[in-house]
Amino acid sequence: MERDELKQERDRLQNELDQLRTELQTVRQSSPAATAERQITPQQAFTETNLFVRYGSKGKGTLADAAAGEANRETIESNLKLEYHTRFDVDGVAVDGKEYETFLHESMEYQFVSWLVVDLLYEIIETGHQRGLKDLFDAIQEIDRAELQGTLSVEAEEGDERELSFDIILRDRMGNPLVVANINDSRDPATGEMLGSLVDASSDVASANNELSAAFQVTKSFFEPAALETTEDATSGGLLTREKRESFVKLSRKRGYHLCLVESRNGEFHLTVPEL
Repeated sequence: MERDELKQERDRLQNELDQLRTELQTVRQSSPAATAERQITPQQAFTETNLFVRYGSKGKGTLADAAAGEANRETIESNLKLEYHTRFDVDGVAVDGKEYETFLHESMEYQFVSWLVVDLLYEIIETGHQRGLKDLFDAIQEIDRAELQGTLSVEAEEGDERELSFDIILRDRMGNPLVVANINDSRDPATGEMLGSLVDASSDVASANNELSAAFQVTKSFFEPAALETTEDATSGGLLTREKRESFVKLSRKRGYHLCLVESRNGEFHLTVPEL
C-alpha cells in the first residue's frame, strides 16, 4: 500500500517536472534572446550607435522655428524624428534579452536625447529662461546627432592628446561638440565625485572648443548634498561675479558652459539645476 502511494507520488512529481520543462522551453523560444542570431553587450550597442535629429519636412517646423516662436510643440513632435545608425546589422541582434530597437528606445540615453531636443527647448521658452540659458538654448537648435558613449580628444599639458569619455556627446553638422552628458542609471544617488569628474572633463573640452554650451549629469535617483555643493562651487564665479547666465561654469571672459543637473522619474526628466 505504502509502496503504491510512493510510486504515485513519484509519477506526479515527474509529470510536474516535465510540464515545467516544457513551459520553460516555450518561454525561451518566444523571447527575442532565443530567436536572436547573436547577442551583443549594452556597451557595444551604445558605442556603435549614433542618433540623428531629422525632420519629415523642414518646411513643416524645425527646432529653429520653435525657438523663434513659429512652431508649436505638437508640430515639432510630429515632424521631428530621432533616427539611429549603427555600425552593425540590427537584424537578429538582441541586447540584454531584448530586441535591439526595444533596448535602444527604453534606454535612458535615448530618452534623454529625445527630451533634450524637444521638451527642454519648450520648457526654456515657456519659463522665459532664453537669456539665462542662452548658450544651451542656441545650441539645442543646432544639434544634428548624438554619439552614445563617445570620446573627445583634448591636448594635454605635455602636448599629447588624451581621450575624455562621456555617455552622450551631442554634435552639430560639422561634428563640433555642443552638449555632453553622463548618465547615472542606478538606484544609488549621484555623488560629488561624479560631478567633479564631469566638471573636470567638460572644462577641458570647453577650453578647447568654443562650441560646447552645456554639461549634464543625469540620474535615475537623486543628487547627494556633495554633488550639489560641487555644482555650486563650480558655478559660483566668486563674490564679485556679475555673470547673468544661469548655473554657468566660467573659464575665461569668453569661454564657459552651463552645468545642469537632471533627475529622471518614471521615464520623465526634470531639470533641477538650474531651476526653471
